[in-house]
Amino acid sequence: MDNISMKALDKFFKESSLFSEDRLREKNKLPVLDDEKKEIKKNSICCKRCNNNKYIELRRLQIRRCDEEATIVYYCSNLLKFKMQKKNFKSSEQLVKSINSSNKSSTSRMDYYNRILLSSCSTDMIFQRMISTINFKEVVPLPKNNSMFRFVIKCFNNTNNVILGPLKISSGITLTDLPSLSIPMSHYHLNKSNFVQDNFIHRISENETEPMKKFIERLRFIDSRMQMLISDYIRHIDESSPIYYMLKKNNVTFNQNWIFTGIINKGNNNTEYINIRYFKDSFKGKKKIGTNVYCGDDYLDEMADLLSRDTFCYINGNIYPLIKVNYIIINERIVNNIPMVNFTCKAYFVDINFIPNSIHCSTKRL
Repeated sequence: MDNISMKALDKFFKESSLFSEDRLREKNKLPVLDDEKKEIKKNSICCKRCNNNKYIELRRLQIRRCDEEATIVYYCSNLLKFKMQKKNFKSSEQLVKSINSSNKSSTSRMDYYNRILLSSCSTDMIFQRMISTINFKEVVPLPKNNSMFRFVIKCFNNTNNVILGPLKISSGITLTDLPSLSIPMSHYHLNKSNFVQDNFIHRISENETEPMKKFIERLRFIDSRMQMLISDYIRHIDESSPIYYMLKKNNVTFNQNWIFTGIINKGNNNTEYINIRYFKDSFKGKKKIGTNVYCGDDYLDEMADLLSRDTFCYINGNIYPLIKVNYIIINERIVNNIPMVNFTCKAYFVDINFIPNSIHCSTKRL
């Protein structure tokens, strides 16, 4: 909204037919109010906005719901010139500065995390049961690209998401456990071609803690299960499948002309990386992105704003890697001049939950 002066605002309410009945009703009240005002000592009332008890004046506030009476409020004269304006827009640099100076936490989301971990991976037996029930619920085209498809992944007879997170003990986790269960992860928001990236990566080392080693081992089990399901699907495919002609065109068999990109991938020099994504598009109304961003239980609105943009930023921090495996994306690729079909297993954060005082952001390319 453009800035509006109090004089222009008063003029609008004075002349608008919308408030004719209110003006008549208030006209009858004003003599009484004026008498009351003369009797009021200035130090006995406070400003509605700043609690100042000096230079108090009566103002008629007409901005209200249509079913309310016109309201008489007290304002100090310094605030009679207040302006109505848009919320300040922050640049990416300002967001980065604010995030770096305020990444702290007060409480936790542990109850929610423990509830979903309990049913999926709190013990080896429960995890094995989840793994054995993982299946493809359906194969559908991508909403924004009909030339690509995805397997929708579920477990426990298509009733649950595939959930995994590191644990110390089977009874659950506490807020004080998170630092030792977190991993350093990095995010480059634009690649060299200036395409927006939706993933955070962690380089696997030989110095992982025991809970993290177990978490990584379980990720490998999930990747292996997905490869087995893909191979079985190809082996038993028929013409009713939406991807039948894609596979046929590329001469795909259960063990040829297709490749798998897992949650764990190899880079240069056989270095392995964990690849976890977030939903950039919001489907939660007022949220900036489709994945919640927290520091403990504090929602990081500015971080979500930064991740929603199409400008470069670099983010590094320790994150508790609680994931859900939603989809396998299916698309055609050329590998060494050979047409193939690529299956990419995509794991998404349940929440991006940063450890307090671990976040570093920058808008400078490294």
